[in-house]
Amino acid sequence: MKQYVGRLSRPHLWRRERGSIALKVSVPALTVIVLFAARWSRPDGAPPTPVNAFVSSLRSLETQHARKVRILHFGDSHIASDTESSVVRLYLQNMFGDAGPGLSLPWGGPRLASLNIAYGNTYGWQRYHPAYSSPVEDTGLSLSYIEAQSPHQSAWIEAAGSEYRVYFLAQPEGGEAEFLLDGSLLGVRKMNAAFPQVEEASFQAAGPDSGHRFEIRTTDFGRVRILGVSVEKAAPGIVYSALGLVGARAEYLLKCREETFDEQVSSEHPDMIILGYGTNETSGSFLDENAYDAALAAIISRLHRAAPAALVILLTPPDRGDSRPSQTQHFQQILQQVIAVQRNVAEREGAIVFDLHTAMGGAGSAERWASEIPPLARPDMTHFTNEGYNLLGRYIVGGIMKLYDAGTEADGSITPASWGGKDRLGELLPPLYPALSLNATRSSGSQGENLQDPSTSPSQVYYFLTPDGQIVVTNDLSTIDSGHGKLVSAEEAACIMRGKSSPCDSAAQW
Repeated sequence: MKQYVGRLSRPHLWRRERGSIALKVSVPALTVIVLFAARWSRPDGAPPTPVNAFVSSLRSLETQHARKVRILHFGDSHIASDTESSVVRLYLQNMFGDAGPGLSLPWGGPRLASLNIAYGNTYGWQRYHPAYSSPVEDTGLSLSYIEAQSPHQSAWIEAAGSEYRVYFLAQPEGGEAEFLLDGSLLGVRKMNAAFPQVEEASFQAAGPDSGHRFEIRTTDFGRVRILGVSVEKAAPGIVYSALGLVGARAEYLLKCREETFDEQVSSEHPDMIILGYGTNETSGSFLDENAYDAALAAIISRLHRAAPAALVILLTPPDRGDSRPSQTQHFQQILQQVIAVQRNVAEREGAIVFDLHTAMGGAGSAERWASEIPPLARPDMTHFTNEGYNLLGRYIVGGIMKLYDAGTEADGSITPASWGGKDRLGELLPPLYPALSLNATRSSGSQGENLQDPSTSPSQVYYFLTPDGQIVVTNDLSTIDSGHGKLVSAEEAACIMRGKSSPCDSAAQW
């Protein structure tokens, strides 16, 4: 994925100039729906709102190179491989500093794209995770845990860092484990307690941040349950924890006992929490919208209690298709129900929605992504190739940077006024792939003369190709120098950003 991720030296490379957004041809556009405006303005002297606190944290990294900003990204199989989330992690860490890979579980399961991290364990460890009918359990934030009950069983993580935090469950019949760094003993913890409770062991490596092998080894017979291990660097920057589980639904977060969940979230001190669920909710015969609404509301409420300063973001599920038209229609029906509930809950509970479904191109886009060359979606039209996950990751980081840009341009304070005084903030950046009328996006002149008044365009969205190959997305034609470049359609912009020539013979595929 290195060919997609470039080192950006300063966050201001993303900022707007004169109301337009210049995107390099390799960077896709996105749609971000914000349903948080009413909660952003607070009286003077009141504690900062989560979005302002998050912006302030990023600004301190940019200007003062101080503190760490922690992001917890919960999700389903799209996150379990860490392909999509690794793109977001790399971008943010390149921009603001790399403070480590964050929280994970030392299990040799599918973490296919975890960059510069290796996991492993001996045969005596077993991994457990909830299913649809599972009872409430003491799990880790990855919605799973590993447990061993015999001595001399090892589990390890190899990664660059110097600070290590281990969450474990002290419980009846608990055993004992020792912790080692590169083979040297750091400490020993007994994990026996009269009733189950989360405990934490922290260790600091001597010297600068570097690659280490952190190991957990059981010493006797008894239950040793590990909920998660966090690896961080001493340096300031972004800590981005990808906490995905294959097959997970949002309600699985409620499968973790509340006290256990709250303790771990609170101990992580997150500045942002991302929830990326919805795909598996479409797999059933129907969606109980009332139950889904209640579950999402309970989850966000729980997160607010455990981390009141954290900004919560809901990702809508990406599009999903099938080779059977009737099944595709079924998926689309439930997808729309899922997204509608997410919007309603976000507005009530104080969260932000990033609309990945619309950003992909809406209904039918999964099939189109699968037919691209190279393909962006896999043949199941549910999961994505590395290239597709790269685009989804870029959508997410683009939305985060739009929030950051708004705060820095408004001197660190995001209010409805800083977004043009709208009560509902609407689209921060329009989707690239849905078709726009050619008449609405360009005139008949080849050089863009006589540009149409944006008030006459239903979409009020324009794509402008500059001589150096950039696509500028804007809803204000006064920001465009029509003598240097030309307006193009959304389809042509999509083709150009996929590295094809303009005009693009396969534009209709988008």
